[in-house]
Amino acid sequence: MNIAFVSSGNSIHVKKLANGLIENGHDVTLYTLPNHTNLISDFDSKVKIVKLRFKGKLGYYLNAFQLRRYIVRGDYNIVNCHYVSGYGTLVRLARIKGVVASVFGSDVYTFPYKSNRNMKIVIKNLDHAEIITSTSYVMADKVKEFYKKDRNIKVTHFGVDLNLFNLSSSNKKVDSGVFTFGAVKKMIDTYGIDVLINAFSLFIKSEKYLDKKIQLVLYGSGVHLNKYKKMAKKLNLENEIIFKGYIPNSEVPNALESIDVVCLPSINESFGVAAVEAMACAKPLIVSDAPGFLEVIEPSITGFVVKKGDPNDLAQMMEKLYNMNPDERSKLGIQGRKRVETLFNFNDNIKKYLEAITKNSY
Repeated sequence: MNIAFVSSGNSIHVKKLANGLIENGHDVTLYTLPNHTNLISDFDSKVKIVKLRFKGKLGYYLNAFQLRRYIVRGDYNIVNCHYVSGYGTLVRLARIKGVVASVFGSDVYTFPYKSNRNMKIVIKNLDHAEIITSTSYVMADKVKEFYKKDRNIKVTHFGVDLNLFNLSSSNKKVDSGVFTFGAVKKMIDTYGIDVLINAFSLFIKSEKYLDKKIQLVLYGSGVHLNKYKKMAKKLNLENEIIFKGYIPNSEVPNALESIDVVCLPSINESFGVAAVEAMACAKPLIVSDAPGFLEVIEPSITGFVVKKGDPNDLAQMMEKLYNMNPDERSKLGIQGRKRVETLFNFNDNIKKYLEAITKNSY
């Protein structure tokens, strides 16, 4: 099939989806704003990239004529926009028919609630779409809270490449004598990184751990990174809390290899891709009770759930996992891997995505 994406070239999700479609023999053209190109070099070389003329928020309005001309000439089987707020506005103003609109987290949890105008924009964009998709049931339910139309929102889970996230290396942590908690996540408060740092401080400063080597390793960049470094310094934990910075997705399995327990205490989470990646590498998890995680893990089977925003609850769970028999921790990871193989195998997800966005799949 010949598929057009009207989407952000900054999105790792869009990149993985486009590359996955190329690997499955489809043609993909990405139309993106010129300031949304940070990950363009990571796209498969067969993905055609078209940078629209105007950038910024005005680009969602000013690029409509140019986009319409491209789409009409392209003879596409499917036009799929991601981020129904911004790019949904662009395809609506371009008067493109038969659009598949894929909602992402900010479309549902943030943008509509900033103003009545924003809410009206999202609703208009959803009305314009022929098919609506979501990467999780919880996000689909969130849409239905404000979009009170009798529309079917198709759920297409967004899993991981099991060839990349495999057990051949990621589950074989070299015993360095250091017990490592960690996370691979954007360094912003939405993902509870400040909660994790405070919880780690509560845990490690207990007298019974003073003679043992324990560390927290954080991979990722973000607007609050410097704030977190200052937190670690203020807590006198500069040597125990290690900030590794941004890593590309291809390096995430190696990062997970060095972690004993993955901690993801997000305040909001539309779908727990980071949790799926950790489970694929057979790592035991501690996650918050953010709805997106509850759709991904099986509590007490693949990991444990704590109250979001509660460092004390998280600290107690870190102690529980630390003291757990290594075989029991390993069992959590193995059960997580099995769950990913069943539900979140990206190759299977791609097929279901194509079924969902094809018109005759109703």
